[in-house]
Amino acid sequence: MNAPKPPTPMLPTRGARLEIRAEGLTPEGDAFAHLGDVELRVPGLLPGERAEVLVTEGKARRGTRRARARLLELREPSPARREPACRHQRRCGGCPLMILDEAEQRAQKRAWLARLGLEVAELRHDDAATGYRWSAKRVVGGSAGALELGSWVRGSHELASMSGCLVDHPTLVAAASEITEVASRLAIEPYDEAKASGDLRYVWLKTDGERVLVTLVSASEKSRVRELAAALERPSGIAWSIQGTTGNAMRGSDAQLLRGDPTLTLTLAGERLEVGPLDFLQPNPHVAAMAYQALVGTTRGDLAWDLYAGTGFTTRLLRHRFTTVHACDARPGAGAALGIEATTTDAFLAQHHDESPTLVIANPPRAGLGPAVCQALAELPHPFELRIMSCHPEALARDVAHLTTHGFTLAHAEAFDTLPQTAHVEVVVAMSSAEAR
Repeated sequence: MNAPKPPTPMLPTRGARLEIRAEGLTPEGDAFAHLGDVELRVPGLLPGERAEVLVTEGKARRGTRRARARLLELREPSPARREPACRHQRRCGGCPLMILDEAEQRAQKRAWLARLGLEVAELRHDDAATGYRWSAKRVVGGSAGALELGSWVRGSHELASMSGCLVDHPTLVAAASEITEVASRLAIEPYDEAKASGDLRYVWLKTDGERVLVTLVSASEKSRVRELAAALERPSGIAWSIQGTTGNAMRGSDAQLLRGDPTLTLTLAGERLEVGPLDFLQPNPHVAAMAYQALVGTTRGDLAWDLYAGTGFTTRLLRHRFTTVHACDARPGAGAALGIEATTTDAFLAQHHDESPTLVIANPPRAGLGPAVCQALAELPHPFELRIMSCHPEALARDVAHLTTHGFTLAHAEAFDTLPQTAHVEVVVAMSSAEAR
């Protein structure tokens, strides 16, 4: 006679107070502890710490048994815990790991990756633990005459000030401070998300280490951004974009240059890079360059494919070592930069199905390649090397697992600490197809 199955633990009830001991950190930087098969996630807690917590969310999420809680009282702190250097850290939430020193942060990130099956020997990094961010987006809040630049408090639309942010490059900090002061003096009205009214909505700042390019994003054409732009002195260039839709997208319509330089010029991995008002710029270009070089690898040959090629930076790197490089990207702006028609990865793979590349690289969005693209790669007619770069290790682990079931072998993984103090990690995997198909 079969023994009865043990009862499935109930999800913790919202409002319940529990005492837990944290077991590890999630890829988002939250601590977790298991109550039976329920994973309870708690921001601000560290592995090994004992604490009293308040359950704030008890529902199952995405088919898993997960709950969330808020730290009430820390009863046994970790010896690795330190006081965060930033006064905004607890409210802003952008640097959840600032309560650990950088070496321990990297150790925890390696542990996250190991739990996902992505073993790495180290997290490559440089010496800059603060002041490294060369690109920053800010939400505009406060009130006319007392404008603030910040970010949404996690899980809400409450604004957390990011004045003097420690991870931003000093040129960005100075430019953001000037925008706040001048816009307040001019009584520029911030956009109110709840009322869907107001003027200035977002600010996007980028630097090359010396100059700053600012994009002011308003909610409509009826805006005082021209007046604000005329009064600013620090930016080398100022552009204007309109974002009139609902939701959290900060990127607005095509940018109009109001004054100054239209682009910044950087050198990344030996390549000259022009960055415009709405172009993506890696927040930490120095460490990102290491990841890009790992993505393109050292292989040489006749044909390489660059999937999700963006503005073509990795395409240019590949052209140094391959006779022919075919690139694809579904975004019209990216396609124009590459001189190609915008094409989805699925369509590209179907069109080039009979070709035999030596190397295929991919830098997909956070959702990863997905089953359809993995299947199409598995059906290519010749053995090749596949390299994938991802800022979302969980999605990458799913893709690696899917590809492995189709005959690919994981050769190695490399990880890069592109955003110290945060839970972010960039991972590059190298895989090979074992035989011709």
